[in-house]
Amino acid sequence: MWKEVIRRMQLQKDAITLSDADFLRLIEEKGDSFYRVAYGYVRNAEDAKDIVQEAVCKAYVGKARLKDREKFYPWFYRILTHTAATFLRRHAPSVVWAETLPEAAVMEEERWGDTIWVQDSLSRLEAKSRTVIVLKVYENMTFAEIAQILKKSENSVKSLYYRGLKSLKERMRVHGG
Repeated sequence: MWKEVIRRMQLQKDAITLSDADFLRLIEEKGDSFYRVAYGYVRNAEDAKDIVQEAVCKAYVGKARLKDREKFYPWFYRILTHTAATFLRRHAPSVVWAETLPEAAVMEEERWGDTIWVQDSLSRLEAKSRTVIVLKVYENMTFAEIAQILKKSENSVKSLYYRGLKSLKERMRVHGG
């Protein structure tokens, strides 16, 4: 009897543990998405890469604490958004949203101002609202997925999203947009 119980516990432990190969595969599957989320925070390619790299390192070190491998992506996005927010707090004076202007040079000239305005407006939003908007708009996630990532109720996420959109609309109205 005890052997069977121990065998079942070992099987459960093996099922929970995420192998290095599985971890790498999961990271590679959504690497572009991770980069876009980080870039949505800092608007700088090199800083976004650094944030993703740091989040991957943190996740790798903590992967043994992941209880359910089905929740890997919400768990990782949470690490990623916290890492990005921490980066912004540490580097607030040096993060310049308009640094994307050289990348925007590919765009038509008349759209440059709009691009800079949107980046500036997003940077002025409350961090939680900005996170929800970036995940919803740029990553096309559902409110349920975002709620799981942020460990909030779906209604709270919707509230943050609509509050952020309202703030953007008010800013647009004030600045003649």
